[in-house]
Amino acid sequence: MQSSKRSESDWQGLVSEFLVCKRKLESKKEALLILSKELDTCQQERDQYKLMANQLRERHQGLKKKYRELILLCIYSSLPPAPQVNLAQLLRDSRERAKQLAEEVKELTQRLAEAQGDNKLLRMTITRQRLGDEEVGVRHFPAHEREDLVCKLERAGLQMEEMENNMKALTDELQDVKAERTVFREKAERLNVELNHILGNHEARIIDVDALCMENKYLHDRLNQLQEEVNLLKSNIMKYKTALERRKNSSTYGKSNNSPLTGVLSAKQVQEMLLEEQGCSLPATPQSIADLKSLATALLETIHEKNLVIQHQRHSNRILGNRVADLERKLKTLEVSGLWSLPGGSLNS
Repeated sequence: MQSSKRSESDWQGLVSEFLVCKRKLESKKEALLILSKELDTCQQERDQYKLMANQLRERHQGLKKKYRELILLCIYSSLPPAPQVNLAQLLRDSRERAKQLAEEVKELTQRLAEAQGDNKLLRMTITRQRLGDEEVGVRHFPAHEREDLVCKLERAGLQMEEMENNMKALTDELQDVKAERTVFREKAERLNVELNHILGNHEARIIDVDALCMENKYLHDRLNQLQEEVNLLKSNIMKYKTALERRKNSSTYGKSNNSPLTGVLSAKQVQEMLLEEQGCSLPATPQSIADLKSLATALLETIHEKNLVIQHQRHSNRILGNRVADLERKLKTLEVSGLWSLPGGSLNS
């Protein structure tokens, strides 16, 4: 029973507290509504005051502007009226003023020249008094000119030092090149002596390696040319063999007079065939046409062979020309190096 009473009393206390909190909440709500209304009222008053302030500011600016205009109007009204000036009079006055200014410029220029002359004379006098030389004016230089001359001398000295260094470097390089040339020359001489000893040549005439290389090149070219000539001769021999076999076969069958021409003709045979009187009145028979074709073929082959011979001859001439040019260069090199001289001179080995 006591527990039920306590719980009922607690519940009543809680209900009373709830009612109290509810009343407080309602009062707070009413206070909040009142504050919001007051806030709206304050904002409206603020906007009104701001509008009034802007209006007052604009009115103040307008009054200030009107006040300035009134002051300027009073000042202009108090000034005397400006006299009317003639344009021709203004032009004459400006010309006279220009003449006066030109004369003043001339006078100032003359004064400047006199002042410069006096300044120069004063400097020369001071220099004479300081150095005691009557001719010092001829050799005297102002301070700034002396500075320029000193700078030029310093630059010239630097350039001279640089050129001296370059000359020393070039001299050293020249000495190195001379030393290398001497080394290569001695090496070539040793190689020539060793080669001469290996080949068992006479000591009075030492074989030159460069000359051997040139000779080897010349012989190689000659060998190639001879091989080409051998091939050409072989082809001619084959043609002659073929022609001989054809002639033998034709003589065997008794057709030597009616057989077509072979592919090999001599110059005398061609001349005899062209000078025959019957050649101009040959009948248009298959045999005569075949003979003419054979003759043309033989002539073409002969011309081709002659062209090949001419080409080989030109190639031989070119090889000989190169050989002569190489020998001339070799002789010139030996003459410049002092290892060869004209007949009657001495050989410096």
